[in-house]
Amino acid sequence: MIRLGFIGAGAIGSLFGGYFANIKKMKIEVHLFCSHDHAVAIRKNGLKIKTEEKILSIKNLNVYDRNTKKLTIDFNFDYLFLTTKTYDTKEAIDQYRNIIDKSQYFVILQNGLGNEDLLLPLVEKRKILRIVTSHAALLSHPGQVTHTGKGFTFSGIPYFSSVEKEFNSYEDIQFSLNLLNNLLNLAGFDSHIERDILLKVWQKAIVNIGINAIGALTRLKNGKIIEDEDLCDLMEKAVIEAVEVGKNMNIPLSKNNCIELTYSVANQTYNNKNSMLQDILNGKKTEIDILNGKIVDLANKLNIKVGVNEILTLLIKGLESGL
Repeated sequence: MIRLGFIGAGAIGSLFGGYFANIKKMKIEVHLFCSHDHAVAIRKNGLKIKTEEKILSIKNLNVYDRNTKKLTIDFNFDYLFLTTKTYDTKEAIDQYRNIIDKSQYFVILQNGLGNEDLLLPLVEKRKILRIVTSHAALLSHPGQVTHTGKGFTFSGIPYFSSVEKEFNSYEDIQFSLNLLNNLLNLAGFDSHIERDILLKVWQKAIVNIGINAIGALTRLKNGKIIEDEDLCDLMEKAVIEAVEVGKNMNIPLSKNNCIELTYSVANQTYNNKNSMLQDILNGKKTEIDILNGKIVDLANKLNIKVGVNEILTLLIKGLESGL
């Protein structure tokens, strides 16, 4: 049996956890640590995953109120997924420290740049894996997730070179990554292992940098953004600035490829309200600091001008201050 846990299971954590629990070919046990209302709804009626074609009802989930101060779980997870907002990472690690220490692997499933660096002082390097995905989800209401867009999924070892050199257990880590990738494919995510997963992290972050702030400011779904010529121009400028910063940090990015990928993801997730827009609509803090704001911070250190990303960051900060 394979045991999976999801810390901070909102839209994306519930989507992945639900699809994992729906795998028929292997015995998989899935545990979600989520909000009180979400946990109550799932216990009562199971988790509903709504797609364009059907509604899945997932009954075989173990759910826990994330506000429970003392969790009485004393077993290991084979893979423990971190699906919180990035700004909640340190608090989540403090809260779930005992579970993290007992788990075999800690899998980052979050937006943004620099997540690995936040974890490195807190979690053993050999445990850290990362998934990058453009699948989109909306927590419609407690107990129901809408799968609003499909796309790419990649998995990898963030510190591949150093892990390969430093740990005798590298072959075990690679075997476990292969198993995780197989699970992702069985769950329907069409996943691929990527040796340079940090390149994929940058590419996905740049997609978010191009789409999310604009969607949050205009209240438009992803597909509607790319139907507006002026917004497309703004989106492309934000992407180009981010690519320039990445290239100055020796990330092998292509301007044309990143622009094309951003349009592709926006089209594939046409009806999605991106996570930053969802946060604004729900009166919550956004992840602007690890997207456009991160580009601004890095650009300042490199003495590069990123005027579009600076303005987008300031505007989102302004929205947040009024929440």
